[in-house]
Amino acid sequence: MDKSQLTIEQNAVIKHEGSAFISACPGAGKTRCIIERARKVLSKPNKYRGLAFLSFTNAAISELESRLTKDNLLPTPVFPHFVGTFDSFIWHYLVEPFGLSGCDNSLSVIPDTGSLIIKPFPKAQGLRLDCFDRNTGMIIPAEAKKTGFNRDPTGYETIARKLRAGLLRNGQLDFDDVRNVARINLDNDRFSKRLGCVLRTRFGEIIVDEAQDCNPDDLLIINWLRASKIPTKIVCDPHQSIYGFRGGVSDELFKYAETFPINERFRLSGNFRSTRHICKTVYMLRSPSQRGTEDKALGELKDCDLNIHILSYSGRGLSPKIGQAFLTIASKAGIDLKDCRLTAKTRSSGLKAIGAYTENVGQSLSLRLADAVMKFHYAERSQDQFFAITELHIITIIISGKLDGRTYHQFISEEKLESLAWRGQIVKILQTLCFDISKGHTRSEWIARSRRELGAFLPAGAGTIAQKLHNQNQLDDILSQIPTSCLTARTIHQVKGKQYQGMCVVLTTATAKGIIAHLEKEPDNSMAEDAREIYVAASRAQRLLVFACPKSQSARFATHISSTGAAVQLTEI
Repeated sequence: MDKSQLTIEQNAVIKHEGSAFISACPGAGKTRCIIERARKVLSKPNKYRGLAFLSFTNAAISELESRLTKDNLLPTPVFPHFVGTFDSFIWHYLVEPFGLSGCDNSLSVIPDTGSLIIKPFPKAQGLRLDCFDRNTGMIIPAEAKKTGFNRDPTGYETIARKLRAGLLRNGQLDFDDVRNVARINLDNDRFSKRLGCVLRTRFGEIIVDEAQDCNPDDLLIINWLRASKIPTKIVCDPHQSIYGFRGGVSDELFKYAETFPINERFRLSGNFRSTRHICKTVYMLRSPSQRGTEDKALGELKDCDLNIHILSYSGRGLSPKIGQAFLTIASKAGIDLKDCRLTAKTRSSGLKAIGAYTENVGQSLSLRLADAVMKFHYAERSQDQFFAITELHIITIIISGKLDGRTYHQFISEEKLESLAWRGQIVKILQTLCFDISKGHTRSEWIARSRRELGAFLPAGAGTIAQKLHNQNQLDDILSQIPTSCLTARTIHQVKGKQYQGMCVVLTTATAKGIIAHLEKEPDNSMAEDAREIYVAASRAQRLLVFACPKSQSARFATHISSTGAAVQLTEI
């Protein structure tokens, strides 16, 4: 899209000076707007004040940084600008430079302290630290119930409080701690005003992308930036808020938009990604009270007439028939397998729908190793490869016996390990452990190779490597899954921010009825986030959108999404 192709809405956003709330539909070209806004601002000579580009995931920041670099908009080094996650911004500017009361150590972020195990005595049932309220130390009944815990929590709560206090004394903060400290700092009026003045001098404008992924604490910080008279642009699609499990916001964003004057509220309603039938369908996947006006298909696919398909399945469970039917439809539409994704709320549901291995690898080191190896060699996303490298590093540390009750990130921090010191060795092991059945590899041959490679990490007197890496039958299921030769299933959170030629979105018997009822009449908010997840998944589709829906709800769902004129085809499988 060159400048001549920018819409009136996009140009209004790019030219706007000062703070703004920008609501963008899927495929609206908001990243392009951010790039062009940066080009406009940076064309004015001001070598002392920078732009800050913030988002909420490393993937989103990586894409934005790549685009800014490609267009030669970022200098090397990047100062005086800042490109990073919202977490890193809070850490660098609101927390880390100022230390923590009662702590003499340098502060460090340890994101996995919640996985530390609480036990009042050695043989007691273990509970994770995140089962306890971080402020009161009291047990969180809903979290404890998931583990089957049903005893007196008093002893556990005492240890949890002591552990939390000890972590803070040592300067080991997780991301929620970082936000708590930031909030405490900003509650100090004198500190808040001085810091606001400093940041106003440093940054001429702050752009917060994907703001639907923020939580209430983030929203308070964003509001503080505005109150500090730092021009702050909020770019979001409130309908894509699907992080309720970490306090995500949706209704709050709609209300927050109203705190901006009318001339600071903008909407990007042109969809350059999808067909008109997909746009009409996605519109009907919004909550009725916030549905607004229908988005317009403006891109190269706007006149594509492929129908929306609903695969009506029987029974309570999901079957591979769903994946097979989706691939048949995609093939007839001329869409390649590699450009198709099936997505569901959970990993298990997605894998069942394509007939793949669904068992959790659990704590078995050999199953975890196999899973990491397959992700490393056959991943479509760099995040999966990063996960594989980290997972193998964890496995080697477990085998070495060096964790000593610490979390992985505590170990890295306390041992002062730099990634360059170990990553090369881990990557080399992953390359050596590649499994390829066409080369005659078998499970027994692979486990023998794994034991040779990882045996070097086992200390003397700690048993045998065979006791750590078992030759389990389940390895066959993991090692046989080659993503490049079959349909790939992803969770809805994994496809967020992506786009694919063909998408199949799975609705399960457990939630389909409630989701459709919410989309029809919005009786309450109990299914609001589940409905938003379907919206996120469906809006990833460029040419072909397929739903798998329980037979009892499929006709009702078809009636709903076709009410604005989308062409819908219902097929029983």
